[in-house]
Amino acid sequence: MLQIYNTLTSSKEEFQSIQPKKVGMYVCGPTVYDYDHIGHARTYLSFDLLNRFLRYSGYDVTYIQNITDVGHLVNDAEVGADKLQQKAHELGKSVSDIAHMYTDSHLEDLRSLNILSAANFPKASEHIQEIVEFIQGLIENNYAYVTNQNNIYFSVTKKADYGKLSHRTLAEVITGTRVDSAKDKRNPADFALWKASPVMSHEFVWDSPWGRGYPGWHIECSAMIRKYLGDTFDIHGSAVEHVFPHHENEIAQSEALTNKPMANYWVHAGMLTINGQKMSKSVHNTVLVKDALKEYSANELKLALYGTHYRKPFDYTKESLAQGVALRHKLFMAYANTQENANTDAFNRFIEALNDDLDTPKALQILSTETNDFNKEQFEQIFEILGLKHMSISNNPALQELVAQREQARSGADYLTADNRKKEIEQAGFEVLDTPEGTVYLSR
Repeated sequence: MLQIYNTLTSSKEEFQSIQPKKVGMYVCGPTVYDYDHIGHARTYLSFDLLNRFLRYSGYDVTYIQNITDVGHLVNDAEVGADKLQQKAHELGKSVSDIAHMYTDSHLEDLRSLNILSAANFPKASEHIQEIVEFIQGLIENNYAYVTNQNNIYFSVTKKADYGKLSHRTLAEVITGTRVDSAKDKRNPADFALWKASPVMSHEFVWDSPWGRGYPGWHIECSAMIRKYLGDTFDIHGSAVEHVFPHHENEIAQSEALTNKPMANYWVHAGMLTINGQKMSKSVHNTVLVKDALKEYSANELKLALYGTHYRKPFDYTKESLAQGVALRHKLFMAYANTQENANTDAFNRFIEALNDDLDTPKALQILSTETNDFNKEQFEQIFEILGLKHMSISNNPALQELVAQREQARSGADYLTADNRKKEIEQAGFEVLDTPEGTVYLSR
């Protein structure tokens, strides 16, 4: 039985879905103003693993990941520029062009990482009606107010349990507020639901009962979650930095509207650093997903990341990635040479480790130390759970032709041609190993 750590209760709990063998899971997607970096990948891979393991365990999973294409201001502020508008200005493009370009890039990165597609990728800009109706309900319930500037804010003092997710008191919230605060709020901790659009602003603004404007960042997720997963659903996830204020505000406004629990399990992936430093554009150490995949395969990245528990910080270094490379080689070599006999106990302990809050370090240790105790069927189940993509040259006629040409060149001492064919095979995603017993082509 799966045990999963719930941020809301600060404890591991036995997972029980609302409907038998059905799971609704929502994970916050990107604000599409730039390319995905390896920190994003760590979060999406953590929840891909959860998605895959739930499916292995017999659950029908409805996985939703949103696209934030409006309303997320620079530095998470309440006044100033929208992140997409700023990037559009920098590149001399329209906001719509920016949204489409980076959304397409995000989806391509997910495919490149062999992440299972979500059932839906709802965009905030396509759910304005649902957002407006949600806000109207909060106003009617006396949890939100309209200012003389036609901005709308959620009144946190009206929600007695505000801060329950991040385990902060209201005083701590106010003291810890670092973003630029709007001047028309009643309380510094109140957060924006709807912002009046600046004069002469035409793109990504909409008519509403309160005038032209655009939604706040937090309300978008609540409205889309309610549409696709209902008032109460099973799992809400994202990176740990979203616990406050994003998820705290989501849970407050959703439960203020419905008077029901929003999600039963709140799951958060840990931070990622680069050589011990926080990833930041200011120190020029950002690693984009597309760049990481030029050096490492998706399999190698996953095995490196899964070597650290999803809730703990992961340090992206050459050493940590080398462990992923080595384990990928070891697993696929064992798969290529495996016998039909298997140790059921080893496989069961692998599954037990994942049942314990996705304890991938323990699961990978079992795989690494007892590699020869798994048969092909077990390996294939493990590859599916971990999202490892195993390819075979025997299923690809074009690659088989390259192999034949290489072998012919080697037998004729035409080493230049042999090396060229080897490079082409490697570029197709294989590791080429020439051994005394013959050449082995391992999927990378």
